[in-house]
Amino acid sequence: MRTLWVGLLIIAAALASACVPRHSVLLSGEGLQGDPQVVHGVLDNGFQYLLMENQTPKDRVIVHLNVFAGSVHETDEEQGVAHYLEHLLFNGSEHFKPGELISYFQSIGMDFGGDANARTSFFNTVYDLNLPKGNREYLDKGLLVIQDYAKGALLLEEEVDRERGIILAEKRERDSASFRAFKKSLAFELPDSLVAKRFPIGTTQVISSADRALLKGFYDRWYRPDNMLLVMVGDFDVDEVKSMVEERFSALTPRGPNHKSTPDISWTPHKGMKYFYDYESETGNTTVTIEQIHQVPFEADTLDGLKARVLSDMADTVLQIRLNAMVRSQTAGFTSASVYAGRFLQQVYAAAVVADCAPDKWEQSLGQLEQALEQMLAFGADPRELDRVKAEFLTSLETGVNQADTRKSADLARGLLGSVNNKQVFMSPAQRMALLKPFIDGITLEELNQAFRQNWAQNHRLVMVTGNANLTGRELSPEKIIQQVYTASAANTPEPYAQMDRKAFPYLDLAVKKAGVVKMETDVAGLGITTLDFANNIRVNLKQTQFKKGRFIFKAAFGDGRASQPLSLPGLYLLAQPTLSNSGLGEMNPDELAETLAGRDADIGFAVGENHFALSGAASPDEIELTFQLIQAYTQDPGFREEALELAKKIYRQQYEAMVRTPDGMMTIQGARDLAGGDPRFGLPTPEALDQVNLDQIRNWLTPAFARAPMEISVVGDFDMDEMIETAKAYVGSMPVRDPGTKEIVFRPGKVTFPKGATFDIGVDSRIDKGMLQVVFGTDDFWDIQQTRRFSILSQVLSERLRKVIREKLGATYSPYGYNDPSLADQDYGTLHLVVNIKPGTEKLVRESIEEILTELRDKGISEDEVELTLKPVVSHLAELRERNSYWLNSVLNLCRRNPQRLEWAHSILEGYASINAKELMSLVDTYLKPGYNAVIQVLPKK
Repeated sequence: MRTLWVGLLIIAAALASACVPRHSVLLSGEGLQGDPQVVHGVLDNGFQYLLMENQTPKDRVIVHLNVFAGSVHETDEEQGVAHYLEHLLFNGSEHFKPGELISYFQSIGMDFGGDANARTSFFNTVYDLNLPKGNREYLDKGLLVIQDYAKGALLLEEEVDRERGIILAEKRERDSASFRAFKKSLAFELPDSLVAKRFPIGTTQVISSADRALLKGFYDRWYRPDNMLLVMVGDFDVDEVKSMVEERFSALTPRGPNHKSTPDISWTPHKGMKYFYDYESETGNTTVTIEQIHQVPFEADTLDGLKARVLSDMADTVLQIRLNAMVRSQTAGFTSASVYAGRFLQQVYAAAVVADCAPDKWEQSLGQLEQALEQMLAFGADPRELDRVKAEFLTSLETGVNQADTRKSADLARGLLGSVNNKQVFMSPAQRMALLKPFIDGITLEELNQAFRQNWAQNHRLVMVTGNANLTGRELSPEKIIQQVYTASAANTPEPYAQMDRKAFPYLDLAVKKAGVVKMETDVAGLGITTLDFANNIRVNLKQTQFKKGRFIFKAAFGDGRASQPLSLPGLYLLAQPTLSNSGLGEMNPDELAETLAGRDADIGFAVGENHFALSGAASPDEIELTFQLIQAYTQDPGFREEALELAKKIYRQQYEAMVRTPDGMMTIQGARDLAGGDPRFGLPTPEALDQVNLDQIRNWLTPAFARAPMEISVVGDFDMDEMIETAKAYVGSMPVRDPGTKEIVFRPGKVTFPKGATFDIGVDSRIDKGMLQVVFGTDDFWDIQQTRRFSILSQVLSERLRKVIREKLGATYSPYGYNDPSLADQDYGTLHLVVNIKPGTEKLVRESIEEILTELRDKGISEDEVELTLKPVVSHLAELRERNSYWLNSVLNLCRRNPQRLEWAHSILEGYASINAKELMSLVDTYLKPGYNAVIQVLPKK
């Protein structure tokens, strides 16, 4: 009796201790003060919440339930249980029977997966809701869902069994060569650490045998009120929500005794030089890393800590700029590089330089990384580099302040969550500016260089070569070979960094003769759009918005894009886009241009679209003139550099080599061409074919479009209208005369033939046991907009049916989906895809199941209730979409002179979608989804 009584007292004491949060929110730190708009509360049971009102976008409310438990909190017997449990919380709870929760989400305009989701990491499990309204009804039901996550999971045995196949399918889909390399690398970096043994996806053995008791044990142990945090940001009344949270969650109680909440993830400390090699032939490239890594306490943030992070980031940026210049000038063996230093996984501090390269370039790349790192350590940055990074960091702070009033709720909620989980203080942009601007202004060269050296002060180096460089089968071990290469490079004394000559921007003089405005219209189509038509055949489209303060975006569209690509050079655009992007201007290479514009808040890039070319970017309202200077400079003197083309070819080869090893990649390479009747303009050419492309071919294709093609410059966002118009007159008016524009849809020559009734078997050169099955129907091009909208909804109806049958009933896949892909440039051509990632050997079962779904669709039709459930999330998001600058720029203003119907579409988009009914969808089914009208593509590993 005494023993029982003592035991009860111990349990009671453990439960009583729950009133103190186990992971307190850091509202302030030494020298730091949190954003005053954030409301923090702690209930008597230890449950915490953070609330923040925000009206961008209107009505929306973002909700996160953060459980401070993830895969590192599992025992050996529980590996994968935290993630398994995350799945099961959608499969039946106190107030939602199995299958009801997803239907409820859809009924209020939420998209399962997009608006309602969850994720498991090493230290946390997070449940997400994106509520379409912030009124009391929606908030109350949303909090009810969160309450059920927190304490109401049913964990029914039949649901545990049913979800097992889905989780195994997810594990299979997430498997990849890069993931395998990451796991092995982490085990080397953190030897014997719990982190390297506790990947959230878990083990097949545990997933295959997990039962209700195992899952409930983890649920009761860690889903405690004192081990949770609720984050809510959005368009609501904070006092009302505060009372609702207190009412809903105050009754939560622990379901078990307290447990240690901070797992020991320590590892054997590194000393001296260590070398690591892992061969993964399917990665597509080789990764070379030089790293230092050590354990640090997981401590609360301070002002000194914040300043140290900023100083470290600035120092890393100096080396990053140098490595980028080596890549673009093609003096490097690598095709990309990154520099970083900082804390991750709570207690891990790493400093690293990393580069990706072709397998035969790993030795050169390792030597160049070693020399660049030692050069920075020995000589540091120079005054010009310090000035540049200061300017860039200060511009970033100013941009944050300018955009503060229109930050999106999702971004704010994500920032709050990240701050809590990293023990950092969440501050407003104004607070960060006030603290950091004087600090950055006062940074000396010595302080910057000392910060970089401090990151590399540990007495060890980890040198890693992973990927598709095969170093096996030689006289020496791979590690010895890596050691020899590194040691030989380290024997060389680095030279001081040689700065390039500084250049002034040479494109500021305007032509004497200017073209006038032929026509100016305001409030075009009742959409608040202003248009300027110039005598040189250039149109400027302007729309002021306040969706994102302190920012406007722009696009100068011209020519016909891929539709004009020479038939004899399929895939030319794949090299043309990166070549132009990395060539800068005729008189300035990209690094000279970047230095000249350092600290200026404007950027520009080049892209090849399906039916147009584009120079696009973003800028602050203070950079209107610079924006037009850049557009004018790029159109009149685009750069074409051999080194940029060489880099583009190398990167393409690496990407291609990775893609041929995955089902998704082979679908892009070969499947797209098969669905176009073998048309060589579709799919992707081999690297060998693109190696034959020369710079003259790119120049000959693009130069006429840059010089003469009709052009429309569209600008959307926060700017002064009068200043924008006057600046456009000065710069656009000084540009040369272009060909007259038309109001015709641009189609590529020739007709694409869809292969009805065909089956294509595509092999993947991979040892990873996963495949893909697609059932595809030929549809239509993009330009009958209401038909395109109907196809979009039909695709989502089919996605939901795939989910219910292939995922939920069969457990044969993780994320099946349908989508329609209408062409902008090929007349009468489009494709509707039903996509299922599969386990090889199940393709017959899955194909038959899809045929059954399609047969039922044809025979029994679509109900209006089904259409309504599908439409609600779409219509809900369309209202938010219309409050985005990107929608107005890309869907409405862009090329609206050539295609004026885009203006009407902006008026009809909400009504057009909302009016879609089952009869209209069945008309598409009867016309396009007839038996035998489809093609089938099976992408499986080669035997």
